[in-house]
Amino acid sequence: MYEIATDSTVVSRASGRVLIAATESNLDEVRAIVATLGERAHGQVFVEVPSAAEIDPIQTPERVTVTWLRRDIRTGEMGTGLACAPGQALRRAVRAWVGEMSTGDAEIDGDAVCVWLGRDVPNDFAGV
Repeated sequence: MYEIATDSTVVSRASGRVLIAATESNLDEVRAIVATLGERAHGQVFVEVPSAAEIDPIQTPERVTVTWLRRDIRTGEMGTGLACAPGQALRRAVRAWVGEMSTGDAEIDGDAVCVWLGRDVPNDFAGV
């Protein structure tokens, strides 16, 4: 159901759904990957950044959406009063997207999702 891409060439060949998750340190890679997506690709790009100053629009195919996740306006774990730590907003967004966009039934969900995670993304999405 999910194909984890270890390099950008796997994502560029994706003809169906894509999920790209990265931080501000991976923006150049994200731009390069998105530039290679075909017009049939559809899905989501999440980029976690410290603040609005790091937001720089990314041109995508028509059915690929970019969401900027600003840490400066998000909180950490509920009830702690702490600020959002690097990776927290991204983790929540990816889990929410997977929960909304997948039933767990390949016949219902259709094509596989090609997932690319930036090198600085916390590698604990196994429970998604």
